[in-house]
Amino acid sequence: MPTSASDTLYDCIVLGAGISGVTAARNLQQAGCSVLLLEGSDRIGGRMKSVRDFVKKDGKPVPVEGGAEYIHIAEQDRYLEFWREIRKHGFTASPLHKCGMGILKIPRNRMYFSPWARTKMLAEVIVQPEFWDLPKALEAIQEFDAEANPDMTAKTFAEDYAARNGLSRRGLALLTYTLSAHTPGALDVISIAGLKTDAIVDQLMERKELRMEHDGAKPFGLCGFDTLPARIAEEFRAAGGVIEKSRAGSTARKVTKVERRNDGRIVVTTQGGQSYAGRSALCTFSVGMLNPDSGEGDAIFGPLLTPLKREALSLVRMGAITKFSLEFKQRVWVDDGGESSGHMTVLSNPLGKARTFFSSFPKEHLGPHVLTGLLMNQDHDQIAAMSDEEAVAHVFAALGKVYGRARRWTQKTVLAGETVGGKFRPNYLRQDWSKDPFAKGGNSYLAFAHPRPGGMLAKDAREALKDPRETLPLFWAGEGVASAYDRKYQPLAVHGAYISGVRAADDILHYLNNAGGDSAQFDGYYKQRYLR
Repeated sequence: MPTSASDTLYDCIVLGAGISGVTAARNLQQAGCSVLLLEGSDRIGGRMKSVRDFVKKDGKPVPVEGGAEYIHIAEQDRYLEFWREIRKHGFTASPLHKCGMGILKIPRNRMYFSPWARTKMLAEVIVQPEFWDLPKALEAIQEFDAEANPDMTAKTFAEDYAARNGLSRRGLALLTYTLSAHTPGALDVISIAGLKTDAIVDQLMERKELRMEHDGAKPFGLCGFDTLPARIAEEFRAAGGVIEKSRAGSTARKVTKVERRNDGRIVVTTQGGQSYAGRSALCTFSVGMLNPDSGEGDAIFGPLLTPLKREALSLVRMGAITKFSLEFKQRVWVDDGGESSGHMTVLSNPLGKARTFFSSFPKEHLGPHVLTGLLMNQDHDQIAAMSDEEAVAHVFAALGKVYGRARRWTQKTVLAGETVGGKFRPNYLRQDWSKDPFAKGGNSYLAFAHPRPGGMLAKDAREALKDPRETLPLFWAGEGVASAYDRKYQPLAVHGAYISGVRAADDILHYLNNAGGDSAQFDGYYKQRYLR
């Protein structure tokens, strides 16, 4: 039987200590609420996970990102709230150009550019007439009118666009790669209306990625991206907030049941048998956790996972992502003596295996030398069932198709590692988020559904998942509902998850203080703020 962990009635219980959870908890606590932050794992940060025991420089550990890697948005007025948070903690942002040192492996086609080498700089490729229509295809997604036009899958869109505009086979390959390698869903499932709603193309067309750094971090100023939620959590504690997370090797604080009692309270029960009561609660669980089929939504929330939210979860789906890093003895990619230090070295191989890699330390010419793969969709699926040794061989062979033609390409020759018992063991890092018990996937995407009378549209699904009015006093936040809180902020990104925590805290404060827990009064506020 559950036991009461304390006699405290919290103003809010926040479920999950990722960036959205710690932000909401901190804001609520600083506003005068009593807040409990529950985390089922033994760490703060969620899918922001900096690994500090993978590589070293001069004997000092250098963080490699197993989860979120970069800030995808420039410092501008539309993202002012997020950037204020970054600057407040003394962080800086180092810009890295996406395409300046990008490398593209060209699918073979003797009708076009037959003298070309099969590997070219991306900047050389995209200026060729064969590829001129690709930016226009992305603009067509940006301008897609989901009210006036029927939705379609990304696969249908790409094939129709190629046919109407005479794209070559290579042009179609590059277009489908662009759509499938940057959104964690299969081409025949991703919704074009969803890509428009989520402003994914806007994010793709940002010319730079930004790496969060801190002048006090040694070496290189690399502090690890998960330092941001850790700093916010410190502010939460300093304001008197309570964090309950599991110990290493335990899941005692994992939430197993959330109930709404007749007196209006929310009661949360954990795997360790403790129960906590609150005047409100905020769920920041991933879409993968909430999904009633692949996740634990039904078991945890019962009737609070309403038919409307279940329908929304049929459209807001969790995609599988694996981050896969290999350490090399030296740069096998672009090596120009440091001239390209402001550029990411992005390898794109549209028709290959393990299609997208980038340099983890593009500014650090003298090492560590690490390539990291962002493996979604088919790239993830190809290695999902492989052992680590098989996956390393698979990824290494894929990289060899591009970089191994002019050198001896064996793991022992080019990879960093050690020989144990006569067998070489390369240094690698594998983070499969689909196997993480608290994430059950990497990021969310909007899926296509055939229209039916009264059926939910992809463009409305994130709002339906976020809307708390049926479940009061239980609220919802996280990456999966980011754009429903603020259309300027994309899901699939740290800044989106962050803003959902900010806005959800505002809503909870209004519900507790201004509406006095009255659902009718809160309904008017909610419609005015989000549904105009």
